[in-house]
Amino acid sequence: MSNVENVFQVVSDLILELKDVDEDGVTLDTTIESLALDSLDFVELQLVVKKKVGVALDPQAFANRAIATLRQLCEYVVEIKEADAVPA
Repeated sequence: MSNVENVFQVVSDLILELKDVDEDGVTLDTTIESLALDSLDFVELQLVVKKKVGVALDPQAFANRAIATLRQLCEYVVEIKEADAVPA
């Protein structure tokens, strides 16, 4: 599971569980800010991504990489996953 669409499915399923938002309102171009995620939501997101995708998200990544949309988040997860898969 290392492409953007697969990661997005995991992330969007979680967001739909956590927030009272319409499924049509959660797209790759949805801004994270518009979802009004709180700190507990971010912790849950970290746990689910680690469990289902195998990537540990660094909380500072959102600040350091200016991750503003779900697309940027999913691309970041894929980037980490692919970097971990490259033999040293």
